[in-house]
Amino acid sequence: MKKRWKKRIGIFLAAAVICTGICLGLYLREPRYDITQYADTTGMQAMFYTIESNRGDLIVIDGGNAGNADYVKEIIRKKGGHVDAWILTHPHPDHIGAFNVLWDELQPQIDVIYTTEIDYLTYRDRAFEWDGFEGYDLFLNYMSETDKMTYLHTGDELDICGLHFQILHACDDYVYEVSHDIGNDSGLMMRVTNQEESMLFCADVGVMMSDKIINQYGSRIACDYIQMGHHGNGGLSEAFYRLASPKAAFFDAPDWLMNPAEEGRYTTPENRKLMESLGSKIYSYETAPNRIRLK
Repeated sequence: MKKRWKKRIGIFLAAAVICTGICLGLYLREPRYDITQYADTTGMQAMFYTIESNRGDLIVIDGGNAGNADYVKEIIRKKGGHVDAWILTHPHPDHIGAFNVLWDELQPQIDVIYTTEIDYLTYRDRAFEWDGFEGYDLFLNYMSETDKMTYLHTGDELDICGLHFQILHACDDYVYEVSHDIGNDSGLMMRVTNQEESMLFCADVGVMMSDKIINQYGSRIACDYIQMGHHGNGGLSEAFYRLASPKAAFFDAPDWLMNPAEEGRYTTPENRKLMESLGSKIYSYETAPNRIRLK
């Protein structure tokens, strides 16, 4: 009798091992991607996201203000310490500040850097004080010493860590002709697609770019998730967001911007109501880190 039970237990354990192996094989063969939004530890508006897969891939988008650098470094450390790709949407301090602080230390751990290409002299001549142009100078100085940087342009398509990236907007002639805010309007707008779902990253691209992007890409603006343009304050047009019609909208904004004390100063409350009317779940720094899985 004991031998029979031992045999049955052996068969059961062998079956369990086989099932575990099959499940693990499927898990590794079918990559899954988590996209996470993080608040900025400075209490300011900023932009910092990671995209990670169950295979260990890590993509970083922006990183926030210089004062957020230790937090960014700790997040990267917890996720294995290696960055497959670091995407910097545009050169404002609340997007490249932390990267600039961390570059000397982390550059051996970064495979490639993607960013938008801006005509230096035009931007310098038309920059505002709040553009923090000295941060862009520092960034360009760092990039001049490495071969890891690649510029992205409107219409580019590329695959990064198994995800498809389509650049719906970058700095092109239209920006110089129309924009009064080159720093923001030069930003990368990226449609990131997995097998079934997509997320649209709008960086700080402003309302004056809306019609151009709509005319050029139309239905491809539709997405499952969206990172709101310019933190949800100002940013893109209502027509643009109605085309997007996502099931979730990410506002890169602290409470003082989501619920401003001074009525009418910021448009985040209006844009929040718009997105809610479209059926979008709202994410902001209040509940960060906020994570979705891109199917």
